[in-house]
Amino acid sequence: MRFEELKDHLRNMELIGKGWRSHVYRAIYKDKEVAIKVAKDRHLEKAIRKEADILERLKGIKSFPQILMRGEDFFMYEFIKGMPFEKCILDEPKKIEIFLKTLELAYLLDSMCISKDEFQKLDKNLLVGEDGDIYLIDFERGKISCKRKTNLPQLMQLFVREGYLPLERAIELGKSYKERPKDVFHELQKILIEHLSNPS
Repeated sequence: MRFEELKDHLRNMELIGKGWRSHVYRAIYKDKEVAIKVAKDRHLEKAIRKEADILERLKGIKSFPQILMRGEDFFMYEFIKGMPFEKCILDEPKKIEIFLKTLELAYLLDSMCISKDEFQKLDKNLLVGEDGDIYLIDFERGKISCKRKTNLPQLMQLFVREGYLPLERAIELGKSYKERPKDVFHELQKILIEHLSNPS
């Protein structure tokens, strides 16, 4: 099925996002609020199908888009009610709590051999839900590969910029991550929890 065929089954459709490779629509499908990501051009359809493959692997894990349907040039998922991280007004403890949850998701994806590629900048791709949970969206640049675990090392770059992790320590942990991923994960948890207990 192609998106043009799906349109007849959608109600109240509106464009809510434009990216380099796709458009995202919000609509009602069978009385359910959904989002539909559609390739902008035929030569970009492969990237949309690859992203749908990744979301299939993440089905059942609440913090990721829950795919409902896929076609040749689109996929549909449950609409997530939330606000992009960059628009959230957060106090320091709440921000650290979000980073702790994000750290868990980065480690989970690495353990599943899914590279999201964009953890160093979460502004638009991390949603803080109305339910208080966080959601990682947009796997357009993602890959399924066990060769390199990139999510957590990328997230460390963000922690350095935010002042939670000294650059030298981040480099050390990054070098250790391939051999000792679980230890590095727990070390980063400990560092964030210390900032949570002793805010500067």
